[in-house]
Amino acid sequence: MLTSEIISSFELYVDDTTELSSVEELALANKIYYKICSDRDWEFLKTEWLTTTTGANYIALPSDFDHFTENNSYTENNESVEDNKSPKVILVNGQKYYLINWSDRRQYANRNNYCYVDVANSRLYFTVTPATGLSISADYIKVPTALTTNTSPVFPARFHSMIYHGMAVDDMIIQIFDKARSYAEQNQRMFESYKADMALWNSHQLNY
Repeated sequence: MLTSEIISSFELYVDDTTELSSVEELALANKIYYKICSDRDWEFLKTEWLTTTTGANYIALPSDFDHFTENNSYTENNESVEDNKSPKVILVNGQKYYLINWSDRRQYANRNNYCYVDVANSRLYFTVTPATGLSISADYIKVPTALTTNTSPVFPARFHSMIYHGMAVDDMIIQIFDKARSYAEQNQRMFESYKADMALWNSHQLNY
């Protein structure tokens, strides 16, 4: 459903007619939306990054980058188990470059096939500068674009109701609206129920 429809449902649940402006309602919807999206590594937030090296010892990360995700495991479909667990990697011209912690970068100085994330500057650094024009491939969790009244959440529509239940149990809303206070426990249960259902759906996406 559209975010405008989510907000309309929220208004029905708390009897909101005058207290919150449309800007405040949208901000609250996004607050709950990002809370849900940050709950775990949802499959719908996994994204492939494709770019090329520039001849520098770093490359800018995608604008929607949150963190790299597991991409160096082998799934046996017959048994639905993961083997060969190892550190996260990126591929540079098909070769594995292992991601190390930023605080360990000095220990790996001038060693090939290692890289690290500089969160403060949104860059991926290489411990040895790669040649120009090499292909880079990696998997990461993205930060979704903020909702507007004319857009919809990135997760399946059958779970969208979770957002307005979450809005209804926000501390500020409970303080303002008597109805929200009265139904806080029920709304919290509904919020958690939708999230559990989406978590189950998410787990199914890992079993292909």
